[in-house]
Amino acid sequence: MDLLDDLKKYPNTLIPAAGDGETFMQLTDSNVAAIFLSGALTARNLIAEESEGLLSITEYAEFVHHMRIKKKKQLIVDLQSGFGNPLNTYYAAKKLEKNGGDILLLNDQTYPSYTTEKPAVTTQEDLVGKVRASLDSFENPQTQLWVKLEGLHEYGIEGFKQRVRYTANAGAHAIVVSHYSPEELQILSAQHLEIPLLAVSTEKIQEDRPLVRGWLDQGRLVEKANDVKRQIINEWQ
Repeated sequence: MDLLDDLKKYPNTLIPAAGDGETFMQLTDSNVAAIFLSGALTARNLIAEESEGLLSITEYAEFVHHMRIKKKKQLIVDLQSGFGNPLNTYYAAKKLEKNGGDILLLNDQTYPSYTTEKPAVTTQEDLVGKVRASLDSFENPQTQLWVKLEGLHEYGIEGFKQRVRYTANAGAHAIVVSHYSPEELQILSAQHLEIPLLAVSTEKIQEDRPLVRGWLDQGRLVEKANDVKRQIINEWQ
């Protein structure tokens, strides 16, 4: 079944994130709807760095390939900001789809992507070019492209709606909002957008959260596990 159709039946579903094989195996044997292979979590796992922008497309695509062999769920993979210009995006998207991505997540940051509260965002023209390049690269008609918009701090609600309209017209399948306030998300969730709206899950929004198509985890599960690891390490000292 199409994941967006599934989420329409069960809105506010949390899609967990993984960046290592152990977490991935546990999730793939659970009843989750899909798994997000976070670029940031993968960077921490593979190269001990906190930012996905330091992870090459080759390193990430190889990890996606290894997880593809084990997957039983739909796999959302992190296209980041396309790994360069629209031409780079075309080849990166093609590689990630070939290596196992069922849904590719493209963000609107400038290249390279960074894990930060207020990332620099690219122009609408560049974003639309990357959306079209990604879609042109797909060989499987069932592969989807979701776009994560991260610049509410820069372009505001009206600019967000405009980007949704442009990316929808270019063929994107869904929008994921990130770096928002609870008030901003309330406003956006009440809008009649051209394509389904999902949101990055945060601790602040867990109670009395507005209705969106789904929530994309950024590592809460991994952080809970890391808390236990840190406790054990401290006991050794």
